Amino acid sequence: MAKILILEDDRLSQKLVARVFSKAEHETLAAVSTQQAWDKLHEHVIVDMIILDNQLDQEWGWQFLRTLRSNPAYQGVPVVIYTAHTERDSIVRYLELGVQSVNMKPYQSDVLLAELEKALRSNWAAQVMEAPETICERMDLTQQDYCSLLATANRSIAEKQQVALARLTSPNNGQLFASLDGIGQQCRSVGIVIVDGVIDKIKKAVNEQDLHTALDGFRSLDSFLGMIRHRMLTVMNMDTAVARAPLTMPQAEAGSDTLDEESAAAFGDGNFRDIISKPLWQYGKYLKRAIRQPLMTPEELLEGAKRLAARAPFSTIAESLATLQSLPTMAPEDAVAIAWDTRGFVPTYQFILEKVTGVDHRLDSKGALAKVAAQQGIARLTTLAAVTRIANDIPREGPLNLRQLYTHTFTATLVGFEIGRILKLQNDFMLSAAGLAHDVGRWFFGIGEPGCYGIALAVADEEKLSVEETEAAIFGVDHHQAGRQMLECMGQSKLMQEVAFRHHNPSKVTEKEFLTTTTVTHLAHVLAQAAIAGPIAESKRLVEQLRSPGYMAWGLLKSRGATLPFETPELVDTLCEIASTSSWVAHQLVGGGPVAAPARRQPALAAC
Repeated sequence: MAKILILEDDRLSQKLVARVFSKAEHETLAAVSTQQAWDKLHEHVIVDMIILDNQLDQEWGWQFLRTLRSNPAYQGVPVVIYTAHTERDSIVRYLELGVQSVNMKPYQSDVLLAELEKALRSNWAAQVMEAPETICERMDLTQQDYCSLLATANRSIAEKQQVALARLTSPNNGQLFASLDGIGQQCRSVGIVIVDGVIDKIKKAVNEQDLHTALDGFRSLDSFLGMIRHRMLTVMNMDTAVARAPLTMPQAEAGSDTLDEESAAAFGDGNFRDIISKPLWQYGKYLKRAIRQPLMTPEELLEGAKRLAARAPFSTIAESLATLQSLPTMAPEDAVAIAWDTRGFVPTYQFILEKVTGVDHRLDSKGALAKVAAQQGIARLTTLAAVTRIANDIPREGPLNLRQLYTHTFTATLVGFEIGRILKLQNDFMLSAAGLAHDVGRWFFGIGEPGCYGIALAVADEEKLSVEETEAAIFGVDHHQAGRQMLECMGQSKLMQEVAFRHHNPSKVTEKEFLTTTTVTHLAHVLAQAAIAGPIAESKRLVEQLRSPGYMAWGLLKSRGATLPFETPELVDTLCEIASTSSWVAHQLVGGGPVAAPARRQPALAAC
């Protein structure tokens, strides 16, 4: 499957060209201006061909082409020109800049497909960066070694580039040139064959005090960095798990139930920031009495679990868990049918694909959905469909604002699945199920007993206790124990129960066959916490904890035979990107996307 960038300002023509390629099962990226085209190249780095309209709105195609060819990374990319005019000077200019062909409008499908076939034969990207198999053979590397090499080079080049840029105007060029030489060495090590010319260009410009040309050279290095990153994700089969464009989290609208940081209750557990509509500790000593003895008996708790297990969203969770765990025996067409029939899934999935991949997918039939599923993977499609079904059934009203809890659960579900893929585990579908199951205890408390749970959270904040301590004080058990009990009432397996009970500390898992799934769910849980917390100290603390090679989870995975694709810090960086994308997707499913209705303002939490 090829990827084609279409730079055409007439949107009807753009759609017609895109349809020609999509019918042939190729991807298209659309741009109506040169700036949009550069944005697409920055996101995707490598395309197989560019369709370029000669006359754009207030721009000329040759202006874009001239800038494109000035970047050594894109000197060989095939460009096909389409024009409605036949001026000799214009055609000569294109030929001098280097194009595959110049064609007269209108667009014709057979010509477009023939041009693509010719472009694919050129294999232009190999002129910039050696193929993975070539590098591995030349350097006697395994695929895992190559991944590690790419990750190390990516980090090193980015660091050295920052040093070099900071010293660009320094009168002493020694350290600047040393950084450039280091960049060149790292680029050559991963197979970028044209880096020497770029480094020499920057050095010459620095010596001649030509800042503009030097900066052009650094822009070429940016393209090389993008290619290394693209290659790293491709080799790991993770290029569809990380958004290639910035994703904006949905902002709270006026009148929504999201409170600002000053007025919201801030809890020790990052998942529960901003979820209480009214601070409960204003009731003072009456709340403190609540921790002296549980407000619920074990019998009442069990009865509540049995009652809720038969109702949505818990019954929907049970159905989704059954669907995910049956994937190995499910026919692909059945999985596509389940996704197609899930209320609201298709428009939401189309919206997510467009934003994450940058490609406009037309999911107007089961056949179109099946094609995308073949590219993205049936397990991923089924995971998203399962999450969508549950999101359809989550309560939209209640005394607690649980949207952040729902977002956390769905984020961990998606991240757990992707960790399974990145570690090449055979049971990635079970990791999706584990992600859905791990937070069931919190859902039980928050949905089934919101008043008592509000007290537990408020006391935790006021008394500076852990949430688990106050949960046990109010309910007699914490949410881990409650989750295990709830899953048992839902008829779920011992594995799902163990995940809910032990995911916070997988080192206490006693059944070895449960260890890998529980440990991956633990990692997904922490990564989801960090992604949702955003750029705050708590998020940084969690990420730094994971980046340590001695972190408990990495040792547990290795003890079960899991192989990390590269060093822990680089692996965590990639997982953080995956978590960020997954968090955005979860926000769309919970309330930010085109399907879920906006949540209504929650009433103030009444005193219990």
